[in-house]
Amino acid sequence: VFAADAAPALQFDENGEFKILIVADTQDIGKPQKETIALLEAELDAAQPDLVVFLGDQIHGPSIGKSVERTQKALDAFLQPVAERGLQFAVVFGNHDDEGGVSKETQMAYYQSYPGCLAAAGDVTGVGNYNLLVYDSDGKAPVVNLWFFDSGSYAPEGQGKYDWVRQDQIDWYTSTAAALKEQYGEMLPAYLFQHIIVPEVAELLVDSPFKGENAISKKLNGQNKLLMLKPGKTSGMMLEFPCPSNTNSGQFAAWKSRGDVIAASFGHDHINTFIGNVDGIDLVMCPGVTFQSYGRYITRAVRIFELDENDPWSYNTHLYKYTDAFGWGLYSWYIGAKYGQSPAMWIPSCRRRRHHSDDKQHRYRRNGHGGSYSADLFHNAFSAITPDR
Repeated sequence: VFAADAAPALQFDENGEFKILIVADTQDIGKPQKETIALLEAELDAAQPDLVVFLGDQIHGPSIGKSVERTQKALDAFLQPVAERGLQFAVVFGNHDDEGGVSKETQMAYYQSYPGCLAAAGDVTGVGNYNLLVYDSDGKAPVVNLWFFDSGSYAPEGQGKYDWVRQDQIDWYTSTAAALKEQYGEMLPAYLFQHIIVPEVAELLVDSPFKGENAISKKLNGQNKLLMLKPGKTSGMMLEFPCPSNTNSGQFAAWKSRGDVIAASFGHDHINTFIGNVDGIDLVMCPGVTFQSYGRYITRAVRIFELDENDPWSYNTHLYKYTDAFGWGLYSWYIGAKYGQSPAMWIPSCRRRRHHSDDKQHRYRRNGHGGSYSADLFHNAFSAITPDR
């Protein structure tokens, strides 16, 4: 089932623009952090998005427990600012959302009780596998497709720490993408959202020749490694080690085979902001906005995507950070020091531009990786690390 026959709930504005604001890892609790909500409100007012995407771990389940009332109170804290502004929103789940005992089904029903909710439960593994079409400014034809996946919570015992997208979800994706192409006569450019990053992120990492803020120490296959983002393939910062599933389910390979996904956005790793291209698909990290869980003073941010109706195979993206909203004053610094970890270096906004003409030539070509790690080898070495995501 896909949204092709639905009324155009989403469409480009009269200027041919469409803006998505991505909120990752609020990790709120029964007593919401006022700093997180203040940041969210400032970001919503500054960006004035056409769609808000909550990218998983909206709540920290273990801190809330089995209380439906407390869960709803935590959800209210960040949904009410969206509803008050008349904004539409979509949602996916992360590993913490149902960890307290309130099911994703129950939470999804509560999301859907809010005006502007476009999320759907779906009928494959997990809750929240669906797609949304973005129509042209006349509301007549879809221009862009948005994919949403439930990337699961925790892996079965003995198979690593984090879960993965299952085969029936991948089958749903491939069949739906094929149906969309058949109905509209062409492949719609797509942007994808899920909480846990795919193991192919390993292909963006190389051995670092030096220590420093940009290099991460990690024990892999019994050896201590110093790793960094691969120069020339990435922008932004890696301030913690990426943490995908140990199991490569073939999800990325399916995206590559279909050829529609331009960029896939992920949360989970709160202080990573990098964007990297693997085989023509951008892997985009969205840092956390939480003050309840770990973070960095200057990495708390939302990511904003800007799409152009006349060039939907391209996108612009940047971060709107806590310091953009509240500056570098003493109070701002105090809040960051009190609720966050030690300040890190300034992280500039990341911008990426993809051109359709270039995509046709090299978007799906598997390029040499110049010494980077293979996902098929490296994903087996990912292990649970602290802090918990």
